[in-house]
This record gives sequence, structure tokens and C-alpha cells, in this order.
Amino acid sequence: MCVLDRRGDALAPVASELGASAVIADVRDPAEVERAVDEAATALGGAPDLLVNAAGVYRFAPAIDLDVAEWDEVVDTNLRGSWLVARAVAARLVAAGSRGTIVNISSTAGLVADRDEPSVHYNASKAGVIALTKQLAVELAPAIRVNAVCPGVIDTPMLRMMDDPAVGERYLHEMVPLRRLGTPREVAEAIAFLSADGSGYVTGVALPVDGGATAI
Repeated sequence: MCVLDRRGDALAPVASELGASAVIADVRDPAEVERAVDEAATALGGAPDLLVNAAGVYRFAPAIDLDVAEWDEVVDTNLRGSWLVARAVAARLVAAGSRGTIVNISSTAGLVADRDEPSVHYNASKAGVIALTKQLAVELAPAIRVNAVCPGVIDTPMLRMMDDPAVGERYLHEMVPLRRLGTPREVAEAIAFLSADGSGYVTGVALPVDGGATAI
């Protein structure tokens, strides 16, 4: 296993806990991505046969208040980064004649809009990840399956909704049929399913892990 991050201080403890190789790179930089995937292939003894594209940033601001730099930061990380890493891994799998799986992390923000936390750049990037997933699934089949997971409100440090507990609890009661936050483990289990042989006939899907929020 290899884990990648642009910050070595954040990467080292995760790699140590998982017993994984650590590769430092910025997913927005094509040259760094190519070098990082080569390093991962060396550490793994061959091209990675599973990629989880999880690098991402979340920002929110009204659309008319955004400047270009804010837009570029989010779209370049979430969408461009997902494409660059997927391209690098897929190219090596194709060259080796190997099979593999890619799971991209999108969001329910790529499926529905949000009145309370306006984030047009984030939503656009995550909708782009879904479109990227579908197109790659078609282009790379049958050797490489490509799917996306779309988390809803998950109990992680990135979640801002619960900064105001009253607002958060009201949202969960009114907008999430299961009436609770999701857990990182539940997202990981969805990723594991899409990565495993049990989902061998599944490709090109965007799977919400959202407590039923997008069903309303």
C-alpha cells in the first residue's frame, strides 16, 4: 500500500499506522504526479491495481463573491488532481496489460445544490468528478473499473455544519432520513465494496453514502 499527500508531516503518521509507503506530491502538478506514481509502482513492485482518489479541499462562499484564485484552488485540487492521478495510474496499467480499479471520492454536493453553505466551486468540482468517473469507466473498460463514492454529511474535521449544533441537528432531522451523521468507516466500507471482486460487474456509478439525503 502507498499513501500520498503534499504534506510530509501529515503523511508520516498515517503511513506508519497503515504500514504503507509514503509518497509526497501535489496532485495539481502533472510532473509531481507522474513521479509519485512511479515511486508507488517501485514500492509496490508494479503499477498500482487500486487507486482511491481522495485528495480534496472544501471551501464555501457565494458565487458572485468568488475570485478566480479561489475557484482555481478548489477545482484544480478536486477535479484536475483526480484526473491527473487517474490518468497516470491507468496509463501504467494499460501499458502492463493489467486489470485494476479506480474509486474517486466525489460528494453529494456534486448531485444537489446547497442553500445554507453556497459553494459553487466545490459543487462544480465534485460534479466534474462524477462526469470524469463515468467517462473513464467507458474508456477504460473492460480492464479497469471506475466508480465514485458521494459522501453526505460525515463526521470529519472538514464538516462545518455542526459548528452550530442547533443548525446541525435541525438539518439532520429535516434533511437526512437516517437522522445522524455518517462515519468515516461507513464511507471506507463503500470504497472497499467498489474495490472488491464482489462489485466486479459495477462500473461508472456514483454511489451516495448520505443517510438517504439525496432521496428527498
